[in-house]
Amino acid sequence: MVNSVQSLTIESWTLFPFGILLIAARLISRMILLGSFKKLQIDDWLMVFVAVTFTGVTVSVNQVSHNLSNYLPPGAFEKFTPEERDNAIYGSKFVMILEEFMLANTWLCKACLLILYHQMTLGLKQNKLVKIVGGYCVFGYVLVQILYLGVWCRPIQQYWQVPVDNPQCASYYDHLITSAVFNITSDLMMIYIPLPVLIKARLPTKRKIILCGVFSLGILVILSAILNRYYNFTEPYGSLIYLNWYVGEAATSVFVANVPHLWPLLSRIFALGAFNSLRRTGGNSSGNGDSSGKGFYGKGSSTQKSSRTRPFDQHGYIRSESEERIASAGAGPGAGRTWPLPDSKDGATLEMEPLDNRSMGYTATAAGGNEKANEHRDGIVRTVQIRQYSNEV
Repeated sequence: MVNSVQSLTIESWTLFPFGILLIAARLISRMILLGSFKKLQIDDWLMVFVAVTFTGVTVSVNQVSHNLSNYLPPGAFEKFTPEERDNAIYGSKFVMILEEFMLANTWLCKACLLILYHQMTLGLKQNKLVKIVGGYCVFGYVLVQILYLGVWCRPIQQYWQVPVDNPQCASYYDHLITSAVFNITSDLMMIYIPLPVLIKARLPTKRKIILCGVFSLGILVILSAILNRYYNFTEPYGSLIYLNWYVGEAATSVFVANVPHLWPLLSRIFALGAFNSLRRTGGNSSGNGDSSGKGFYGKGSSTQKSSRTRPFDQHGYIRSESEERIASAGAGPGAGRTWPLPDSKDGATLEMEPLDNRSMGYTATAAGGNEKANEHRDGIVRTVQIRQYSNEV
């Protein structure tokens, strides 16, 4: 029968390669999208540090499980041999190291997602919410660190003393409560950010459901965090089950922070094409009316064919100076064309104007000066701001 130490070892070192492979897949996907390793952005490099922190969490939990710690019932240390006491001190030091790696892993994953949400919501009212949540995360991380290192356990050497004088230095209860509060509340805020954008986007229902599902994976992180704290507070002295949930929460955070960036790689491997879904409201690339409802850049269109040579901005989006990003395959037959807006009684149109050579995309300009035109323009902006782009195979 597998004991708790062996079970933890198997679980942690099984989840570890999946997390590292997912980080590697994300970086490869981003290089496909941006065209070069040198164009990787700050959130990609932060994810490299996440690989370090995730490794630290995995190593630390195994060290704690093999050496125990100072979190044992009163009187237990009186029976310890000098060697067992030294092992408990060593394990207690790794408990403290584990907590630092865990905090860094959790908040770095938050930072990566917030950077993504910032790019998704540029020009939208949700962008202000992204900044507010970002500030809340920074404040929470700093406060948790101050309390952890300078308030809950004084002097700090008590964290690895065997036995401890202050029970907080062994149980970490106050620290676990404060870190859980900021962790879970910030995750709840972050889940709310992309969903209104996705719901209002002009996307087919199937793809909207897929994207909402991807960006709702943070619920799994919240669930892992809650179970982590539950087992911390309810399991008896000497139980290692909480360490399983440390690994589980860290791995889930890594998975959730990387999944939204994998489409370009999956597209290249499985020849799926771009995740395009913006639908034309009328007209075709030749300027003739067409009510077929085919996408502006649907698979097989002339503009889509040129996507392999299309340059992107540093975030993987096609941008105009007004931050209105339209999924385009480059300056093609659609440039300069206008399409009538549905339900428009005064002939208002939507014109696709070519951007400068740096962007090689299109910007939407609503003509006609009525509210209907502006509503359709805003709908397109919302749609394209939640999309990642990929090059055709």
